[in-house]
Amino acid sequence: MSFAGGGTDLPAFYTEHGGAVVSTAIDKWIRVVVNQRFEGDVRVGYSEIEIVRDVNHVRHELVREAMRRTGIPRGIDVLTLADVPSRGTGLGSSSAVTVGLLNALYALQGIAKPAVTLAEEACEIEIDVLRKPIGRQDQYAAAVGGCNLIEFLPDVGGVRVSPLITPPGTMERLHRHLLLFYTGFARGSDEILRAQGDAVSGGNRIETMLSMRQLAYELRDCLAAGDVESVGEVLRRGWELKSAAAPGTGNDEIEQIFSRAHRSGAVGGKLLGAGGGGFLLLFVPPASHASVRESLEDLREIPFRFASHGTEILLLEQT
Repeated sequence: MSFAGGGTDLPAFYTEHGGAVVSTAIDKWIRVVVNQRFEGDVRVGYSEIEIVRDVNHVRHELVREAMRRTGIPRGIDVLTLADVPSRGTGLGSSSAVTVGLLNALYALQGIAKPAVTLAEEACEIEIDVLRKPIGRQDQYAAAVGGCNLIEFLPDVGGVRVSPLITPPGTMERLHRHLLLFYTGFARGSDEILRAQGDAVSGGNRIETMLSMRQLAYELRDCLAAGDVESVGEVLRRGWELKSAAAPGTGNDEIEQIFSRAHRSGAVGGKLLGAGGGGFLLLFVPPASHASVRESLEDLREIPFRFASHGTEILLLEQT
């Protein structure tokens, strides 16, 4: 769940200017089960079932490339289970799948990799190998967990993850001001992100992106001071900047939803991820929760909690 700075993690921007986001992991999980397969081929279970001869014939591109990366050519069962849809929701689900796959496939071989290494390898799979026009924040958020300032250093300087240090009770108060809704329609983020990357590469909207990066530091400072009430305004400004930087982020239907929420008491909000659909995050004073829920009764509210940890191995049976 990204609060501020989204989009500045795109290579087209951060390699020259540096990027920064504030985000948190939440308690919606991708579960990956792997097991040695007696038949010697490969079975992959997700929304489809694949049974193929070896890794080169696997259609699920994240499974295929994770198997290649971890050196497993065949003889394996892979099953993925998701609490939320794995594509087009803005919650970083596909990157969480990649991180989870790498962690599980390494663990099957008795290898334990640090969280930041899993995140970097997931980035290499998605960005370098599969050429997805995405950023790097989701992989680190899923791998490391917690609420962090994640900085993307220029000139191939790497990624720096800094946990937010806040006064006692700050994150609990922040959570009480947040509502999450599913808009009912997913979107393809690739086109939106590619357009945003092209605009940055062409020299357009650089100032807007710099302002988005600065919002991440502003939000960090607000939370470090225990100032939860300013978060709604930061979300509102961030959404306005994101809409200016990425054509296609919003549409008439989305703007109508925002309008209803604001009239009912929401201070600020944003579509998570690239935009265009998926999940809507709103900052709402607790006294206005009932009125906002009533105004958005046609949407599905999603209860959530912040997650203090990222990817982990829940069960490892050595044979």
